[in-house]
Amino acid sequence: MHPAVPILIAMLSAGLGYATPLLHLPAAILAFPLALGMIAFSAASPRKALKQGWIAGSLAALACMYWIAYPVGVYGGLSWALAIPCPILVAMLIGAYYAGYTYILSHAARALPPFALFIFSGLLWTSMETAQGYLFSGFPWMTLSSALAFRPEWIQGAAFIGAYGLSGLLVSVATAILCCKVSHPAKIWAISVVMLIIILGGMRTSPEQFSNLVKTGDTSIGLIQGNIDQAKKWDAKYKKTTFEKYLRLSREVIDKTDLVIWPETAMPFYLQDGGIMRAELINFATETKTPVLTGAPGYVLHSKGNFSLYNRAYLISPDKKYMDWYDKAHLVPFGEYMPFKEFLPLGKLVQGAGDFLPGSDASPLQSGNLAMGMLICYEGIFPELAQERVKKGANIFINISNDAWYGDTSAPRQHLNLVTMRAVEQGRYMLRGTNTGISACIDPLGRISHATGLFVDAAVAADAELMGGNTFYHANYKTVTTTPLIMTLFAAIWIIINRRKNPAGIKI
Repeated sequence: MHPAVPILIAMLSAGLGYATPLLHLPAAILAFPLALGMIAFSAASPRKALKQGWIAGSLAALACMYWIAYPVGVYGGLSWALAIPCPILVAMLIGAYYAGYTYILSHAARALPPFALFIFSGLLWTSMETAQGYLFSGFPWMTLSSALAFRPEWIQGAAFIGAYGLSGLLVSVATAILCCKVSHPAKIWAISVVMLIIILGGMRTSPEQFSNLVKTGDTSIGLIQGNIDQAKKWDAKYKKTTFEKYLRLSREVIDKTDLVIWPETAMPFYLQDGGIMRAELINFATETKTPVLTGAPGYVLHSKGNFSLYNRAYLISPDKKYMDWYDKAHLVPFGEYMPFKEFLPLGKLVQGAGDFLPGSDASPLQSGNLAMGMLICYEGIFPELAQERVKKGANIFINISNDAWYGDTSAPRQHLNLVTMRAVEQGRYMLRGTNTGISACIDPLGRISHATGLFVDAAVAADAELMGGNTFYHANYKTVTTTPLIMTLFAAIWIIINRRKNPAGIKI
């Protein structure tokens, strides 16, 4: 087999498998680990597998995340000559994870029997995706199982082993398929796991099944999509127009809802400073007897005259004279803050209020019987953040975001898929309000409703249920997340000891 074949398969599978605005084939994503396995098993040496795996992984990452160039080129003030290399550099970094996967798997093929090999491949992939979520600030955008989020029956396993664990299970099946030539049990394993996923997806028709989740109430929430032009958003001339548009759209659903949600930084000014628009917003909430949750920048003044900035979600309640808020905890590097700014002669690559600092309180925002676990923007792609919010008592998730940065690219669709996994993992409804789309209601089974189009004005009233109790994944979070890491480590030690027993390795 020519080395270019699996590399091409990896790139095409990522380009088609992860959500795109053109042709989206979710099942194609399964060919991605299949291609990396082909590299690991066919390369002449682990070192060559490392090189080919890095090329394949980098091209796959580029096919998935090409859109990084858009916000940098359109809103970052850089020329396209500088913007285009940005996704290439990110892809090369992400590709290093897949290079490590193929390198270790190539060694494993020289030390493990087939049955142990495809078990190990799943554990290794789970560990790799976990590492993507933590290293270098964390960017787990290419979670394999998230590509299947448009088919809820395929992702029910996330309620038990999480999105990363489900990815590992799928990879284990892909490796078993490659091993079918040399191992009859591999066929049994692959068929058994596929059947398990199909049966589980068919049997789990309500969140309460196979868990202690309980419905504690109902709610209806208004999702207001202002469709504000990102190029004009921070222009003071449009501030009043933006504010009035959100009020007008909110009135379309105000009689049907218990809460109205405006997107991340919907108010491009300091709401805490007071003024006419803040007074109008409080009056609106009071007159309609409806709380409003909106994004806006916030700050804290210090004694020496300096201040700290935060990406904040404010809750304006009709029965309170003050505002509650949540400060975004996981910030976007180069977008919301500059890492290593004392060493790098760069400014932020996109517009905004300034360099933000992370918040530290994950407690839910309370409004009546709503205990809202807040996830601002890409916080929704991190499993540990959703876990913490449910642990703090959240009975519903609220994800406010502004995906206008990315235009009509794959990013808004991929973002929706990723936050869908959090709803399934934790057994909570996810209400998602965005500036330009995709706003939606996601139930604990991952079923998406009330989805809006991209770059349209929208005001929808989404019915949701408040959930108590926990999924198996939440209740056993530490065990589910640490066991693959520990088993991968011990297996790696075993491989180091036994890798010389079969120097030729498994060939496909």
